Amino acid sequence: MAVTKDTLNLPIRLAWVKNMGSNVYMTSPIVVDGKVFAATMDENIQGKSSVTAMDATDGSLCWKYSTRSSVKNTIVSAQGLIFAQDIWGYLYAIDAKSGKLAWEKKLDVAVVPGLEDGLVANETTVFAGAGKGLVALDARTGREIWKNSSWSQREGTTCTLSLSPNEDVLIGSVQWGAMYANDARTGKLLWAKSEDGIRFRSSSPSMHDGAMYFLSESSLFVLSEKTGEILAVKKLPFSVEATSSPLVTRGEIIFGTAGEGIVALDRKTLDIKWKYRTGKAMIYTSPYTNGEMAQVESTPVLSGDMVIVGASDGTFYAVNRKNGSLMWRHKTGSPILTTVAVSGNTFFGTDFSGNIYCFKAE
Repeated sequence: MAVTKDTLNLPIRLAWVKNMGSNVYMTSPIVVDGKVFAATMDENIQGKSSVTAMDATDGSLCWKYSTRSSVKNTIVSAQGLIFAQDIWGYLYAIDAKSGKLAWEKKLDVAVVPGLEDGLVANETTVFAGAGKGLVALDARTGREIWKNSSWSQREGTTCTLSLSPNEDVLIGSVQWGAMYANDARTGKLLWAKSEDGIRFRSSSPSMHDGAMYFLSESSLFVLSEKTGEILAVKKLPFSVEATSSPLVTRGEIIFGTAGEGIVALDRKTLDIKWKYRTGKAMIYTSPYTNGEMAQVESTPVLSGDMVIVGASDGTFYAVNRKNGSLMWRHKTGSPILTTVAVSGNTFFGTDFSGNIYCFKAE
């Protein structure tokens, strides 16, 4: 759920910006115990991929842990550890305070395509890998709890493993395959869904009251998390082949698109409520797009009535939840493919060039 209890108020100013020395793909920053954590990729295998911890107050470097290869999706925290998986299938558990490796595991996944999936964790368990290399591990020790035996890897996906609010259903995905639901406690396959374009999705689900909301091709889907039953489908007049997950508010469903910027649907009727068109994308990550497209790959985050989102045009935006009017923006000069992290009166974002930004609200 991309809703924060912390309320940001205007004006918003840039407090600091630091560069991590390599590019950031879709690894959104996280904030834990006064530190902001992020991870980088290194497609040239020059030793630049890493997980980095910075002091949240001033951006000073706390530690940097080098990974074997690129980290391209979510990092998570549990048991005082930071977890990241690289594209070669190595899972790292790094002490959040010291930056020292607590344990690591080579996941039983294919090297081609590289592991671009995101991982997820609760307080005791980390879920990582993909296909028959998908595992549930004890977060503190790395002990294997269960391993998936029901579905296999195919083409790669940028989706993130997703855990239901009551932590009993784990959602995974295979591009050109299906969306899969495993019992989070046992690993048993609960259901699989591939029809109506679901197998092509890039969007990870947002889960609310037993239902999951996600985007695929040109539709918004609402499914039962327990059974996979399709509860609703909203066909849209534009592509949503983007990794943005829907932000579900009291009255809206807000998400990024492949070419129309940010869109809000009325939560009850699913009619389009408002649209905010961002600038032209500086990088094309959605299929069949061109230089005129306003792409938004990141997930909108709600703080009060302010929706904060980064766009592929290299700009952080804050728009009004109710009508989509622009409240604030900050141009960076580099595409933004990640979701912001809000903490208190501060939020953090990263861009493709490897910068971490700290913004403070007054």
